[in-house]
Amino acid sequence: MSRRSSYGYGSYRSGSYGYGGYRRNRRGGGGKKKIIIAAICTLVAAGAAVGVCAYMGVFGNKNIDTAVEEKSTVSAQSSVKESSVSAEKSKKPEESSKAESSKPVKELKGEFDGNVFIYDKQGYEIFYGTEDTAKKYVEAVSKIRSSLDSSINVYDMVVPTHSEYGLPDKYKKLGSDEKENIKYIYSQIGDNVKTIDANSGLESHKDEYIYFKTDNNWTGLGAYYSYAEFCKAAGMEAVDISKLSSGEIKGFTGSLASATKSDEKPDGNKILYGNPDFVKYYTIPGNYTCTLLENGKDSPEEVPLIATIASGSNAYSAFIWGDNPYMHIKTNNNTGRKLCIIKDSLGCAFAPFTVSNFDEIYIIDPNYYEGNILDFIKKNKYTDVLLINSIMKANTQSWIDVLHTVL
Repeated sequence: MSRRSSYGYGSYRSGSYGYGGYRRNRRGGGGKKKIIIAAICTLVAAGAAVGVCAYMGVFGNKNIDTAVEEKSTVSAQSSVKESSVSAEKSKKPEESSKAESSKPVKELKGEFDGNVFIYDKQGYEIFYGTEDTAKKYVEAVSKIRSSLDSSINVYDMVVPTHSEYGLPDKYKKLGSDEKENIKYIYSQIGDNVKTIDANSGLESHKDEYIYFKTDNNWTGLGAYYSYAEFCKAAGMEAVDISKLSSGEIKGFTGSLASATKSDEKPDGNKILYGNPDFVKYYTIPGNYTCTLLENGKDSPEEVPLIATIASGSNAYSAFIWGDNPYMHIKTNNNTGRKLCIIKDSLGCAFAPFTVSNFDEIYIIDPNYYEGNILDFIKKNKYTDVLLINSIMKANTQSWIDVLHTVL
């Protein structure tokens, strides 16, 4: 039996708040006001004015721009007045048109709904990790590297959140610097681990549909761009996504949307539920078989790589059937290389692309897998091991504790 039994992928609400990447879910409770007052006093004493504003935003769905946008507002108001005066003085149609076009565009404003930050009709995670929270993840990766033969290639990929690409700088500053945190992790892991710069592939495509609006995961397209970076590090050629056939599952509202539900608001955030995502999956050509040990089942069974039956809030589970103890894929590629992926939910959308590059792929989720994965890797002579985790998980103690249980 798995440690936890649930179909599909881990939800945002099930994350461990209160350490590193995630903050504790502070909804409801009789002592709520006392907690808020005590927390505010502590923050004020530390001089963390912006932190207080962000914290208050968590509770009341209040707009937090009062603190972080004051200068921008004053500047914008000044620009509007100057443009208006200029337009009134000008009598020529051409000049009037120019004055109108020079008016500043009204800035979009963000707000917290519980632990989810809402901006431009999309949900975002705010990252609160530090070097101290990242050290535990470094220890886990280092343990894997030191426990395996030097001939085995070990890769680590820490993936930024959607906030890194979708939020303006003023809102990203509500939390910690994601790129600096990843940079620190990579600097501490050591030269014997090949680090994958997921940001390179994502940054250059940030205007594309690379993250979901209502879910904490990336899309299949976002996963592909980081898969291409992995292939570079592994000395392989990435499959050409433009040559792959695809399908879509519409009406997907994911974990960030569901995280806004509460006893007081059972229907969740109207903005997120009013703007659902779609899941686009890709069909990988070739001869291969997939064996899945699904949560709650005692034995594995052969399944398709893509679960096209997935739908609704569970649509992300189309990718390798979501988070389960393991999936084992055998191909006829004859490359001489075998890959073990140790992943969180981001690995679900990533893993299918690797079918084009390896003879075998063994995908495990530490949250559900039972057994020692290092012994399995050695016994079955795997040549490559990839850890893929979101920056949130890489800075969350409960996830790192789970990761250690399979080592």
